[in-house]
Amino acid sequence: MVKETVRSKMIDHAIHEPDTLIQVFTRTPVEGSVKTRLIPELGSRRACELHQRMTLHAVKVATSMSSKLEIWITPDINHAFFNAVGPNCQLKSQVGESLADRMSLALSKGLEDHKKVILIGCDCPSINQAMLKRAFLELDRHEYVFIPVEDGGFSLIGSRSFSSTIFHNIVWRTNQVMNQVRSNLKKNNYTWQELPTLWDVDEITDYHRLSKEMPQLTHCL
Repeated sequence: MVKETVRSKMIDHAIHEPDTLIQVFTRTPVEGSVKTRLIPELGSRRACELHQRMTLHAVKVATSMSSKLEIWITPDINHAFFNAVGPNCQLKSQVGESLADRMSLALSKGLEDHKKVILIGCDCPSINQAMLKRAFLELDRHEYVFIPVEDGGFSLIGSRSFSSTIFHNIVWRTNQVMNQVRSNLKKNNYTWQELPTLWDVDEITDYHRLSKEMPQLTHCL
C-alpha cells in the first residue's frame, strides 16, 4: 500500500510538471472525408458526427491531465468545429507530406519548450487518464513510450528526445507499423516502453464494440 501511494504521488507529479505537453492529432470534420470506412454502414453524416465526438472526447481526456494542450489539425484549422474545443487549447496546422513528417514536426516542436511530449490520435477513445499518467511516468526511465493497437499501429507516442529515425521506411496503414518502429528503435539503441495494447475505431466491427464499451460516444448517432 505504501509503495502504491508513493507511485501514485510520482504519477501525479509527472503530469503536473510545467514542462509536459499533450498533442492531439485530428482531421477537419468534413462529411465524406473522415471515418470513411464507416460510411457504407453509417453514412457520411453519422460518420462525421462520430469523428467529432471522438475528437472532443480525446481533448477532454487530455485537458483533464495537462494544462498544456495542442490540437494539430489537417487540412483546415479554421473550421468552425474547432471553436468548441476550449479556450486553453492551442490550435496548430499539421505540416508535411506524410504522417511521419507531420508527427515528427509536432513532436520536435513540442520538445523545444517541454521535456516530455505525448501525442495521441482521436481513433482510440479507450485511452484514459490513467494511461496518460503512466505514459508520462515511463518517460522518466525511457526515451519513448507507445500504446500499440490491435491493427498493428499505435495510438500514442511519447518522447523526451525525439528523432525522426524511428519512422524511417515505415509503411503506413499496414499491420506492420509498430513492428517496423520497434526495429528502428532497436537499430538506433533507443529505450522505450509499451503500455497495454488497445484498439482503434476504424471498421464497423470497431463501431459496434465502441457502442458496447463506450455507449456515450454512439448514443443517438
